Amino acid sequence: MPSHPSVELSMRERKKQNSMVRLKTAAKELMWADGYETVTTKAIAARADMGEATLFRYVSSKLDLFLSVYGEEFAQVVDQCVQANDDRRSDDHRESGDHIEQIVDSYELLASLYTRYPELAFTFVKESFGSSTAVGRTGLEYADRWFELLESILEHGRSTNALEIADVPAVVQNCHAIYVHEVLRSHARDLPTDGMPQRLRHRLELSLTHLIRS
Repeated sequence: MPSHPSVELSMRERKKQNSMVRLKTAAKELMWADGYETVTTKAIAARADMGEATLFRYVSSKLDLFLSVYGEEFAQVVDQCVQANDDRRSDDHRESGDHIEQIVDSYELLASLYTRYPELAFTFVKESFGSSTAVGRTGLEYADRWFELLESILEHGRSTNALEIADVPAVVQNCHAIYVHEVLRSHARDLPTDGMPQRLRHRLELSLTHLIRS
């Protein structure tokens, strides 16, 4: 008796999902150990126990596979910061500088990805917004969630008269421009990796402290 089409589809979907999990796991193990540039799709496919041609049935390029895997790391940071912000929502007694500190702390957590994986963080910043594929556009979705979070923090500060801001989205965009520049500068200038969060914190504080109402 032939299988029901919906059952066959479900089996194919499960196989696809299993293959993607194996690919992502293999890519992360190899790229995190050896770097993005060094690792080949052939090596990733071998680690995932499949042929290279099979790999390209699931992803269009090594870059897309990397963006997908590293994007999940970015998403985890966003989730942590969103949860932290949710925990603070009920606090109506924040000091005037608490909103700025929350922005800086959020970027410090994002910067921790750079200190752990400097080459990969650099590659993600450099490549994610230039990719026109569906996976590349997912990077923009992560960024949109990040911007929405930061805007909500600053909007709360403005609504409670803790901050004086004329254009919240512009302030958030400037903050992220500082982060992106610090990643690119740290890589280009070969600056100490472990000092990147502190360099970023210093620049963000200089940029934001004037927003605090005296």
